[in-house]
Amino acid sequence: MEVAGVTDSFSRSLQWYNVRYLNYLGDGDSKSFAAVNELKPYGNEIIKKQEGIGHGRTRMGTRLGRVRTGVMGKVLAEGKTLVGKGRLTQERIKRLQRDEGLAIRKNTHSVAAIKRAVWALYFHTVSTKANPQHGLCPKGPDSWCKYNKYQGSEEIYEHPHSLPTAVMEAIKPVFKDLSDTQLLEKCLHGRTQNQNESVNNVIWTRIPKNVFVEINTLHFGVYDAIATYNKGNIVKCAVLKKLGIMTGTFMINAMLSIDNERQRDVERKQRDCERQARQLRGLK
Repeated sequence: MEVAGVTDSFSRSLQWYNVRYLNYLGDGDSKSFAAVNELKPYGNEIIKKQEGIGHGRTRMGTRLGRVRTGVMGKVLAEGKTLVGKGRLTQERIKRLQRDEGLAIRKNTHSVAAIKRAVWALYFHTVSTKANPQHGLCPKGPDSWCKYNKYQGSEEIYEHPHSLPTAVMEAIKPVFKDLSDTQLLEKCLHGRTQNQNESVNNVIWTRIPKNVFVEINTLHFGVYDAIATYNKGNIVKCAVLKKLGIMTGTFMINAMLSIDNERQRDVERKQRDCERQARQLRGLK
């Protein structure tokens, strides 16, 4: 369905809007992009593939999960396995995944900056009190690296989140792959697919993926989702009016109340203090 939708959009863009879509923002293994390339909607005009910056984070989690599964029972050089307490747990994968995503998001001005941030994460994680390796970490009082942040003060960083060297050597190829220059160049635009996924979520709340529906029901659900996404729930009153059905005061007030609450929730989540609180919750 996704492939058909994307190819339709590209093939009619000139006819309908007189525009060419020359940048494709999609997943790393997107079949849709391959279908668009095969279609050649603009003749020999090249369509460039871009990566959503959120997919760097997804790749980190996927690749580390594969490493964890592949060598779960094997003994590493130090005589211990990869998994276990203080080693590559699922919680640690989530933490590395989140931090790698932040490394991309905060450095979209330069491939070199992203690459430095990714390797700073690696060496920060392998660092210990006896062998600190924070040369790539940002310095100064505002640094996310507490070791560098505490330099010159009385506080001492104890490296509570370090991973053993043998574990870090096992996952080092993942960091090498994700710091590839060609891959990082596709993330410099700094954009994500969150808007698309948000629309999808609105649609699937009306028409769940695991329930079969007929085409008319599917069309109706998509129309309702898109109208609500663009105009808010109050659009339902306008639709009913077009159908000759007059809505009462209670329904209008209810739809407005839902839309106002949605807007307040969005504004709250966009505040700096709320963003910082979400990051702190993620660090725990």
